Amino acid sequence: MDFVIEKGNIVNCNTDAIVLPANELLKEGSGTSNAIFSAAGRKKLSEECKRIGKCETGMSVPTPGYKLPAKYIIHAVVPKWIDGEHNEYELLSSAYLSALNVAEKMKCASITFPLLSSGNNGFDRGLALNIAVESIKSFNAQYLKDIRLIVYTEEIAVFVKSQGLDVVDSEYDQKREKKQNERKAYFEQILDKGKEVFKEKAIDVLQLAIQEGVDYMKDPENIKKMIDAGRKIANKVLKK
Repeated sequence: MDFVIEKGNIVNCNTDAIVLPANELLKEGSGTSNAIFSAAGRKKLSEECKRIGKCETGMSVPTPGYKLPAKYIIHAVVPKWIDGEHNEYELLSSAYLSALNVAEKMKCASITFPLLSSGNNGFDRGLALNIAVESIKSFNAQYLKDIRLIVYTEEIAVFVKSQGLDVVDSEYDQKREKKQNERKAYFEQILDKGKEVFKEKAIDVLQLAIQEGVDYMKDPENIKKMIDAGRKIANKVLKK
């Protein structure tokens, strides 16, 4: 599994999935959420989120990527910082782990995260970064080969580097875009042919994959696994 931290814009990433920091009602928010809704096509994405209805904090649900380069958007419902006594750490870790598990169920080869909960949700940036890195590195991937954590501003990139971590710039992303995995190449090929029968087949493939991700997160046992794993990672970060 290849994990990198990159400076860039998440809406331009052509990984199989990108992660949107969501609220429980899956409504458009500010910052990264606003940027993704706008780039994907606000009307269709909002309609799909309204159809799904709700997702618990720490859990994730997938939708199509619509106009984005990414095929899927995984809406990871992130916690807001209160006081550190309301399971914020484990729920943040669980948000990463649930998004990764949903991506695995959909057989994604690549995924891009923003630094969840580090902006308007009020988490300490250092803790948010540590939880992100530990959560991603702990994940045992079968299909996911390319996992990225993207930072938008130079200020955050400098902070990440100050924590002893490497940050690559957008040129790295551009080079990686040339190396499409076979599944993505096939998907794009049948779309480019422009024949309705192939388009319908491609859409069916997307919807089946999305349903796999939805069904995975409906299982209470899977939800429990995410929370338990998130708690272990949070305790590791906090050195409890």
